[in-house]
Amino acid sequence: MSATHNKEKRSMWSFPWNYRESFTIALSLLLISLLLQSTTRACIEPVSAPFNLILGILFIFIIIVLQLGFRTTSFVKWLRSVPASVSAISLMLLLTVVLGVFPQKERPETMFGTDAILSSWPFLIAQIYFLLTLGMCTINRMFPWKTRNIGFILNHLGLFIALGSGILGRGDVQRYTMELRRGQPEWRAVDKQGSMKDFPFAFDLQSFDMDTYPAKLGLANINNDKIEQKGTNALRTLVKGDNYTFNNLNIQVIDYLENSKFTGEKYDHVNEIGAVPSAYLRVRSENPKIDTTGWISCGSFNTSYSILPIDQKYALVMLRPEARKFSTSVNVYYKDKSSEKATIEVNKPYTADSWNVYQLSYDEKYGKYSPLSIIELVRDPWLPVVYLGVFMMILGSVYIILKGAGGSQEFKQEKDNEL
Repeated sequence: MSATHNKEKRSMWSFPWNYRESFTIALSLLLISLLLQSTTRACIEPVSAPFNLILGILFIFIIIVLQLGFRTTSFVKWLRSVPASVSAISLMLLLTVVLGVFPQKERPETMFGTDAILSSWPFLIAQIYFLLTLGMCTINRMFPWKTRNIGFILNHLGLFIALGSGILGRGDVQRYTMELRRGQPEWRAVDKQGSMKDFPFAFDLQSFDMDTYPAKLGLANINNDKIEQKGTNALRTLVKGDNYTFNNLNIQVIDYLENSKFTGEKYDHVNEIGAVPSAYLRVRSENPKIDTTGWISCGSFNTSYSILPIDQKYALVMLRPEARKFSTSVNVYYKDKSSEKATIEVNKPYTADSWNVYQLSYDEKYGKYSPLSIIELVRDPWLPVVYLGVFMMILGSVYIILKGAGGSQEFKQEKDNEL
């Protein structure tokens, strides 16, 4: 009873620190970092080799020194404790939520850097705090070595390696964009600073291919060019024979052409470059009295667009079809005179030497008929190290699953020893 009473009366900042002190420290770090960001408006640029490697080695050295030289001190015991880890994870999760909620830019423009969180003081300080607690609890299980800790070490050391390498390697990532045009093999690309680089391979554009979603019908305000977004049928996919009601308007799709061209009075089906979707509609309403028909189309570089006015304020319009998938077919030529055919897609890169090549963009004016394809060439020398960390986490998880439930008792024992 007296032990419980003394525990309740323990003053704050008296060791051993628990969740109260840990979350106070995490909150303090957040406030300090926000103050730094708001006063400096800094953009934390990633560090490139060899300085990132030096920083990584120095950080690991500090963790080793703290563990081997100050293992029994109360502060180091707290650093590797569960409360410290939970507070660090919570801080990282909070900033990750901010990352997902706010649209991100390359450089911070807001006071607290919420629009470029990866380049802000809060994210940098949160990363250091998280990696420090992660490193301390990992090395504590490594020395002295015990076989029963293999799963824990693989999981936590893998996370440390993957996250640390991802952070340190940001400065060594190289990104170049290359513009491909049919009949013009290209081996040069430029980075975001405009510096040009010659590559040991060339791409010769054979075709640019795009699949699109069906066009959608919208109700537009002619006076401000805004399209109604609210309502179940606000943006409805155009299908021949469709009949529905929106904003007291009965809308009937009498005809729909996937590829067509305006021929003076109507749209006719064609199979040529620049063909666009078009639809023949009938719109009726009792109040106000409306009964009108007409063609609509989103138009293209080769044919005009059309809208169907309903009254002096509103008109039915066709939205430009959204891209479902687009890719580039190329011939790849290497300096050793070898060549091969390849298809480059957005999320399915083609690998040339040590470069990953992604489909990036195209000339939006021409849409699926774009004569231009823009690809991105990316090389990340730290990526194999990140994969190593991920592989270690997978091995650790498999080991823990195969080992069984005994690990939970070891975790509880370790927690009691640390606290």
